Amino acid sequence: MDEPLLTYDRFIPGQVLRSTPERASAQMLAQWQHLYPWDRCDAGALPAGMATALMMRAYMRTLTPRPPGNVHLRQELQLLGGIAASEPITTEFECVGKEIRRERRYVELAVRGLADAGRPVFTGRMTMIWAA
Repeated sequence: MDEPLLTYDRFIPGQVLRSTPERASAQMLAQWQHLYPWDRCDAGALPAGMATALMMRAYMRTLTPRPPGNVHLRQELQLLGGIAASEPITTEFECVGKEIRRERRYVELAVRGLADAGRPVFTGRMTMIWAA
């Protein structure tokens, strides 16, 4: 069954939205290392910068379907621990606020990346201008 369009009205402050597990593939790691050869880490671990890629991939897969025309206004991400290359990361999105300013719909999301057994590996915020 198709999900209904994720509109501004469906965001409820304090509500945890859907979450999704994401695992970095060997191909994803190879592409990252090709693009960012200086972002290296210990064998068996992911480079720190890949946390942002995992977060954005989870956003693209989890908060769907989105209306066209959304604007990704800002984001921040704090790393809390290393991520093993084979480790699935579940990224949770929570609506922590929304408001209308100058006829634009702003949505503030808290983001948490959790490894196995709920170990936190990153936390952050995303601010979006939501199109509909």
